[in-house]
Amino acid sequence: MKIGFHYHIPAISKGDGIYMPGHLGRFIDSLADYCDQVICFLHTPFPDEIIHMDYRILSGNVRLVDIGPHTNVIELTLKVNKYITIMRRHTSDLDLLLVRGPSPLLPAMVAASPVPTALLLVGDYVAGVNELPQPRWRKEAIRLWSYWNKWGQNRAASHSLTFVNSRVLFDELKGKVPFLHEIRTTTLTRDDFFIRQDTCQARPYRLLYVGRMDRSKGLLQMVEAVSLLTERGEDVILDLVGWPERGDPILNEITALANRKNISEKIHYLGSRSLGPDLFECYQHADIFLTVSLASEGFPRTIWEAMAHSLPVVATRVGSIPAFVEEAAELVEPRRPLELTEAISRLIHDGERRRHLIRVGQKLAQENTVENRACDMASIIRNYLSHGSNT
Repeated sequence: MKIGFHYHIPAISKGDGIYMPGHLGRFIDSLADYCDQVICFLHTPFPDEIIHMDYRILSGNVRLVDIGPHTNVIELTLKVNKYITIMRRHTSDLDLLLVRGPSPLLPAMVAASPVPTALLLVGDYVAGVNELPQPRWRKEAIRLWSYWNKWGQNRAASHSLTFVNSRVLFDELKGKVPFLHEIRTTTLTRDDFFIRQDTCQARPYRLLYVGRMDRSKGLLQMVEAVSLLTERGEDVILDLVGWPERGDPILNEITALANRKNISEKIHYLGSRSLGPDLFECYQHADIFLTVSLASEGFPRTIWEAMAHSLPVVATRVGSIPAFVEEAAELVEPRRPLELTEAISRLIHDGERRRHLIRVGQKLAQENTVENRACDMASIIRNYLSHGSNT
């Protein structure tokens, strides 16, 4: 089985192999185990993005096709034919083109593909527009484009095999998309687990967030919660790990808010960390993991990573989080710092509850490794190529 793959995250070829961000690289490697070849149609990174190309593809059957610079949405949209032309040069002997979305080129890639197509949908552009740090006129223009892109995405899904890692998207597409499957995306391998019975054994208690430095992730609400906990006499530190979004001043806003609350010494931005031991060390030194997105999510891969490292999780009730974590996390409503504060305090002081979440989370994470998920996806793709794509 030969598969093409596209997403808007960049990659680069070096002397010793293909490099890309770790979360994408592990997915490609896991998929390659079940394919004769995987051809990645990816963009060239900008100079400031090369630092994030920190994972070397291990599989020998993966090939990178450079489709051009990782530029802005406007240029991608206006020059779509250029990217499509490059893609079509390499698809004649493929069995299937897999496109991850949402993504600017998804509708055009699927429409132009000469082979059967599959989508892997992990989020919703429309849901995140309100949180963008943009003037209102620009935000409304982005909203219009997002609706247009989603219309094209849904049209593509109507004649493609479609995987979603969001219960919200699954319910939205159910009955409209003939070949629809819910899947839980992850970056965990079977070797990534760090087993311990408990956390919160010594002060200060370390709270951890891992992901994009994006206001839609509830970062300011986390800082508010640290302030409230400090007022109550709790000894806590918030560690933030991840990469800043281009043009988003959220890190400056976090610093300003922490200064106003007199807790600047309790908020630590640790920068981005490579997937693997460098990142996992942060989980191993933490006591409680926070992921408190404001709007709809697919399912944050970092929840599985936290659970695999025996961390109790506090998360917001958005996207697929309530459906996927079952009884394995403390769930709170988004945009409510006081409720977040109460959940963190509860885990600090209720050892029985904390240890229960750790045990249940470990078990849940063990069921959701890249080995398991890639096997599931490959089986569904083969079945689709054998039967579904011809109906």
